[in-house]
Amino acid sequence: MKDYSIGVETISDETKSVLIGGGYIAQKLALVLHNRGLSCLVISKPNDLDLTTSPEFVFLFTNGDGLLPEIVLNFVESIKAKLIIVLIDNLNGENPAKQCLSKDIDFCFASIYDLYGGGESGTTLENIFLRIKNEKIVTFKNDQIIVTPIFVDDAVEGLCRIAFSTHTFKKNFLLTGKEKIPLVGFINRVAEETAGLFGFRLKPEEHSQAYPNIVVLSEKILKRDDSYLLLNWQPEVGLSEGIKMSLELSMPINDNQRGRAVEAAKTVNDQPEVKKKTTLSL
Repeated sequence: MKDYSIGVETISDETKSVLIGGGYIAQKLALVLHNRGLSCLVISKPNDLDLTTSPEFVFLFTNGDGLLPEIVLNFVESIKAKLIIVLIDNLNGENPAKQCLSKDIDFCFASIYDLYGGGESGTTLENIFLRIKNEKIVTFKNDQIIVTPIFVDDAVEGLCRIAFSTHTFKKNFLLTGKEKIPLVGFINRVAEETAGLFGFRLKPEEHSQAYPNIVVLSEKILKRDDSYLLLNWQPEVGLSEGIKMSLELSMPINDNQRGRAVEAAKTVNDQPEVKKKTTLSL
């Protein structure tokens, strides 16, 4: 797993990339860009923009439901920067696209679907891990939902690819995982890995909200494949590896959990060795 830290920022007149909003995803993206020689500044809201800077890239994290802030659009237009509009679990960029087309802006969309990774981005898969801190796990009434989980490291790498690609103007990239799995299957995998790592069983807790399955699965896969073909890239973190890393990030072990994990390991190690029966064929 990549080594990320929080609070990446630089002197304003050296800033080459500005990230607006996004929380922990923006922090991770900033460090990756910074390590690749692109100095970054992360701000929480558009009004914090330093209008005296001239970054090459501006990442704007938004839910996509409303209009984009005019201060950002005017800023990007004036300095001729590339605007990457990042949507989480949302492909609806119709209104923001109309705004950008009314100005002389180099823009594109990056829609991240089924994101997970130990943070608090507000996605349904992230919320599954947040409940584990209370030794609970969410369940859904609808067991027909199919998800394509993407780990945060892969989502960040996809955003980097989009930023540096020259074939992005007006396009909407869909960043989501390669593996298809029923949502109930993903939840079961999380529960199994939790038992293995921390030595306790999770208590089911029914979720009252519906999963935001806005995009039809076939359409989602088609858009995903087209996006990765254009970027000449695809996610690398497997589901098992991603779930384990998410658990380690999202749930710090307290003393009780550590004790149970040790006892669970002892139980496994203390099991008597089973002698294998050998049959010889003459």
